[in-house]
Amino acid sequence: MTLEKKWEKFKGGPLAKRGQEVRVTLNRKGLIYMNAKMYQCLGRPKAVALYYSREDDAIAVEPAYPRFVENFQVVKKQMGWAVHASTFCRHHKIRIPNTERFIRPDLTNEGQLILNLRETVTVGGIVKGSRDAHSGQNRER
Repeated sequence: MTLEKKWEKFKGGPLAKRGQEVRVTLNRKGLIYMNAKMYQCLGRPKAVALYYSREDDAIAVEPAYPRFVENFQVVKKQMGWAVHASTFCRHHKIRIPNTERFIRPDLTNEGQLILNLRETVTVGGIVKGSRDAHSGQNRER
């Protein structure tokens, strides 16, 4: 069966049971949150370097030396780990109105985490009664 063009396929999948999947989110305040499983896959770094690709609209997170001033500290937050990246997001004009979960956070063979801003689903911060047409494409750019 082929659907008409007015239909949008949801690519976020169902909510997995806690602890079964790697999970990374970005909120409107520029907080990158990783669950414990993702943090462990990244090598449990004390700090990370952040990179942005305008062409791909993606963020790269790389474990880094904690004493360099350009690197971001990784801090324990709730059941996972977080990077306070508001200055990075402001500089690159990354504006997220809601909390977005990255559908496919990709860990490269070199140990960098690639977060595609075009492949997200909204998971929080939604005001009751408001509706955006496209998750992952509703950011102000």
